[in-house]
Amino acid sequence: MAKDSKVVYGASGKTNVLTFEPESLHLVTDKTHPLYDERVHLPIDEGMVLNIKELGVLEPIIVWKDPELGLTCVVVGRQRVKHTLEANKLLLKEGKDPLLVPGVVKRGSANQMAKYMVSENEIRRPDTPLGRAKKMSDALDRGLDEDDIAVLFGCSVQTVRATLSLLEATQAVREAVEAGTINVTQARPLASLKPEEQREKVKQIETATAGITGHDKARRQRPVLGE
Repeated sequence: MAKDSKVVYGASGKTNVLTFEPESLHLVTDKTHPLYDERVHLPIDEGMVLNIKELGVLEPIIVWKDPELGLTCVVVGRQRVKHTLEANKLLLKEGKDPLLVPGVVKRGSANQMAKYMVSENEIRRPDTPLGRAKKMSDALDRGLDEDDIAVLFGCSVQTVRATLSLLEATQAVREAVEAGTINVTQARPLASLKPEEQREKVKQIETATAGITGHDKARRQRPVLGE
């Protein structure tokens, strides 16, 4: 007799995770609805589509049955649903079965659901550029190639190469990227310079952009970076 999964994994309890056809899930676009989030209108990211096509939806979404509309609304996971729809188009063209979206049901008022929606998005702590670089390097060591890594991280091969270049840069360049002084793409050409030149470039950029943000910051960076 098969053992209960709680026993096998040493869990204290378990919940039901349902699976949904993405077409059956409602993405709220009504601005007056408590579950409206303007990010529902974000454009499709090809990297995320390819990632889901390859690996499926790894983290269950949260859904809620709106008693007024009679629809199963997405509380958390809009992008996962949107990108699964696109991934399924590619899978169907290849003659493969479409993916289902795993989801956990929450019950309560619309206002309570809105709290889940805001909290889930705002408390996330994204990986740092250097952290991503180390993970990419580890993946290379495990035998994956740049195309594989691009799919795993939902980015382009060019971004993979630029991110990996951080590991060859001086500490000054790494710290500048972590602090947001320069981005990963800007750091890549710096990594090819001599160490003292890298440190000098970073100092020049920090001086030129001190207290500056947005377009003005980018404009002041360009002469230093030779753009």
